Amino acid sequence: MPTHSPDIVQGIDHLIVLVPDLDRSQHRWQSLGFAPTPRGFHQSGGTANHLLMLDRSYIELLGMADRATPSPYRRMAEEAPGLWGLALRGSADACYGFWRERGLDPTPPASLARPVEIGGRPELARFALTSLPRSQELPFLVFCCEHLTPELVWRADLAPHPNGSRALREVMVVDQDLNARRQAERMTGRAASGDADTAVLEVGECRVSFLSAAAFTRRFRVDAAVRGCAPPMLAGFALRVDDIERAHRSVQLAGWPVRAAEGGGFIIHVPEEGVVIEWTPAH
Repeated sequence: MPTHSPDIVQGIDHLIVLVPDLDRSQHRWQSLGFAPTPRGFHQSGGTANHLLMLDRSYIELLGMADRATPSPYRRMAEEAPGLWGLALRGSADACYGFWRERGLDPTPPASLARPVEIGGRPELARFALTSLPRSQELPFLVFCCEHLTPELVWRADLAPHPNGSRALREVMVVDQDLNARRQAERMTGRAASGDADTAVLEVGECRVSFLSAAAFTRRFRVDAAVRGCAPPMLAGFALRVDDIERAHRSVQLAGWPVRAAEGGGFIIHVPEEGVVIEWTPAH
């Protein structure tokens, strides 16, 4: 019997922001009041990253460390930097089986590792991944990321963010024809609520919002083509903070234009990173 459990995809593990220059991006996100982790280097693919750690997820700034290594990410990062990846939380084996049952053609689970240093001691953070092919419906990176050594990623010794960001609350997808929404429903085993203009898919403690270009512009007062791509596209995310005034001051002091958002939060557009960010209070 096919599996229909909505618990296979348990939540959003992390988001990927592809960047052409990791040094510049690290400094830019620091200016926004984040505390990026030290640079990590993947064992294959020639890529490196900085992470913006949150309570149960993180934002990954991913770029090329070795430009001599062939990588499909290089062109994406150089031509349209921004939010390119959605990593889901769950078992790689379970997601692989679930997605195969639904005819989504996932890749078999594979291993990935990244060296980390903890207290001067070298360790190896290990993961298992299964990915969906990029398609017309979901042209960005979508995969399940199973953490085999979560204690090496979410660590008590990492500095908190000066802007107080704590949790990923929402991911925004610009979706003109509902195809991305329908594919996401197949992928998660959940149904979205809403209409053709705005729909919401609950995924664990977070939600994915599917907005028409007009709805995105109304909400954020920014052109929906935040990184020069046609929809469907990942366009932004919302973070929860315990002290919204502290976050507001942190961003304003860095000189970033701030727009008020509904519910007492605020919004910024970072065109160099190809992303819109909304901060929302905890209530």
